Amino acid sequence: MHHDISTKILMTKCREEILRRLVGLEVSSSTVIEDVPQEAATLRRSDFPIIILDEAGTRRLVLVELETRWTPDIPFKLMEYRAYYLRKYHLETISTVLLLRPSKVAMGHYHDNEMDYHFRLVKIYEFDARWIIEEEILCLMPLVPLMRHGVESLDQADRLLYNSPLPSTDKGELLSIMAILSGLVSKALPLILHNRRRDIMIESAAYELFKREGREEGRKEGRKEGRKEGRKEGRKEGIKQGALHTSRENLMNVLEAHFGTVPAKTKTRINRLDDPAILKQLIQKAVTAASLDHFYQELDRLVKK
Repeated sequence: MHHDISTKILMTKCREEILRRLVGLEVSSSTVIEDVPQEAATLRRSDFPIIILDEAGTRRLVLVELETRWTPDIPFKLMEYRAYYLRKYHLETISTVLLLRPSKVAMGHYHDNEMDYHFRLVKIYEFDARWIIEEEILCLMPLVPLMRHGVESLDQADRLLYNSPLPSTDKGELLSIMAILSGLVSKALPLILHNRRRDIMIESAAYELFKREGREEGRKEGRKEGRKEGRKEGRKEGIKQGALHTSRENLMNVLEAHFGTVPAKTKTRINRLDDPAILKQLIQKAVTAASLDHFYQELDRLVKK
């Protein structure tokens, strides 16, 4: 859910850049239509009806649906969406789906015995992140982790945003959204970005989504671990063990993301840790350590063998 909300924040802040660079439209100016049809319950404020104006003065209606994953009902939602706004505004209409996660079955058309409906399907995961980096398109940096070569380009995207001339609130917003979206690729990446840029991320509204997602993930792991431990231990113990499990897993994810393969004996040692405060310190050390040996020194200092 928070991935969807974060992309909507991004669309609000950077819609013209998204329409130009990703959808391929000529846009001189754009206006989001605020009215939402009351008679159609499936049409939501999370979708974006936008009137664009090109340099020749031509007005078009662009309907943008942001989707984390492909589902078979997406074309039907888009058709209903299109019918309402086309009937109301009588403008040339361009229907668009921005799809974040890879799908083997996603397609930009729907066909049956009466209808042949085509729309623009923009697969974010097929774009090359290195293009965003080379051209320093700041507004699109939050989408880098979802693109081809995205993980390897993430550090550059992070630095470009952090060192950019953007106001600190805008930087914090874009960095927070990038951290949230990176969670679609790896559980370790949001933690790395958060620990690195928390100073500026806390200034943004999207940071609240980041914190909320972390709490919900912790509760989910807590419930899962609680079921494994058995009902006798109770919900409180389950949540506690789940939080410990999540912290250990996050620590291993950070180490592997930062240093590559980690020895099995290190994982065994980490799995024995049961102090949340020590685990929290070790995660921070894993993010900043210059090498595995440096991390082992901190581990030995905090935990007796």
